[in-house]
Amino acid sequence: MNIGGLGARAALLQNQKHTKPCERCGLHSAFEDNKLCPHCSSLDEAGLKKLMAKKEQNYQGRSNLGKWFIMAALALGFLMLLSLGA
Repeated sequence: MNIGGLGARAALLQNQKHTKPCERCGLHSAFEDNKLCPHCSSLDEAGLKKLMAKKEQNYQGRSNLGKWFIMAALALGFLMLLSLGA
C-alpha cells in the first residue's frame, strides 16, 4: 500500500475548492468569489433552455453508453462461462 500516495491525495482533496449547484441551471461550480455562475449568468431564457437541452442530451448519451457497457459485460461474462464449461 502506498501511504505517500494516500497522503498526497488527501492533501489534494483538502485544497480543492468546494462546489455548489447553481439555483438557475443546476450545474456545479465554485463561484463563491464573484457570485455569478460561469455557465448561465450571461444567458437569457432562450440560452438557458438551450443549455438545459444540451445538458439533458449529454445525460441521455452517457446513460445509453452505460447500458451498452453493461450489455457488453454480460455478453463477455456469458462467453467466459461457456468457455469454462467446454
